[in-house]
Amino acid sequence: MAEEKETKKKKHAGHGYHKTHIEHHADGSHTTHHEHEDGPAHDKKYASADHDGMMDGIMDHTSAPNPGEAEAEAGAPAGVPPPAAVSGAGGAPPPAMGA
Repeated sequence: MAEEKETKKKKHAGHGYHKTHIEHHADGSHTTHHEHEDGPAHDKKYASADHDGMMDGIMDHTSAPNPGEAEAEAGAPAGVPPPAAVSGAGGAPPPAMGA
């Protein structure tokens, strides 16, 4: 029975947070507190300067990046394959257009 309970425990999309509290402050900043199902030692609490920052924090802590998002944040232009994927086999440049 204990094994069954343990299996059912992590139902929060893999992130483990079962509640999120947001404090809205008069200056437009926010304090966000994610309560973790494994107890307070695993909670996350952080401040955001504005609404955009608050939403970014929620997304960062409760969801996986969208396709290409992690690469874009690392500085890679969206939709541009790495140089190795552009060149042909053996590192040769791709054929010229019209060739």
